[in-house]
Amino acid sequence: MITLYSGFVVEKSLVEHIIPAFERATGARIQTTFAPTTVLLDRIAEGDRPDLVLGVSASVTGLAEQGVLDPSQIAEIAVSSVGFARLPSTPGPADDSAKTFLEYLLHARAVAYTLSGASGIHFMRMLRERGLLERIDERAVRCESGLTAEAVLDGRADVAIQQVSELRAVTGEQIVEPIPHDLQSYGRFAIGASPAAGDDARRFVRLLTEQPAQDAFAAVGLSRP
Repeated sequence: MITLYSGFVVEKSLVEHIIPAFERATGARIQTTFAPTTVLLDRIAEGDRPDLVLGVSASVTGLAEQGVLDPSQIAEIAVSSVGFARLPSTPGPADDSAKTFLEYLLHARAVAYTLSGASGIHFMRMLRERGLLERIDERAVRCESGLTAEAVLDGRADVAIQQVSELRAVTGEQIVEPIPHDLQSYGRFAIGASPAAGDDARRFVRLLTEQPAQDAFAAVGLSRP
């Protein structure tokens, strides 16, 4: 059994396409744990040692520097942008400028974002720098973790903020678009294998850089590094 700790950013691609194909081809089995990178790092700091870790590139590289992952078995696999989701019945911003988008958020009934993921951390910092965080938080849906688009689909929020691929991972009628470039944070994601990982785990690292896996990532809005 190969153990994999992964951020949500690639969950849909892994679960629906990449892992089933890998298991059929190799006979190996992958046990997955999906959570924000910060949560996974906390578990590793407490002593967990999965075979594979997939998350924000800087964090994966940091684990290699600590000896938790093998530096020779690190691969960058995808780049993600931050996006927003809304229902088709909810009007979108009037244009794609940063100013209009921020006004759009201020007039929304509620905005959902995550407190622990890379997108949520960037979103809070971006609003704080503009003096808008407290105003948004007066009626925000602040998620400890998980997929924020669920709050749009169940009616708790008008707008959800998260990585584009994570928003698209939620099944249902929704419109997903990237936030304006001037407000963006483009996240780089990597996977690494532990020094004790076996050949199949190392093969999985290589697989994520190959075209079929890259096609699966592109289908949910991720781009090649």
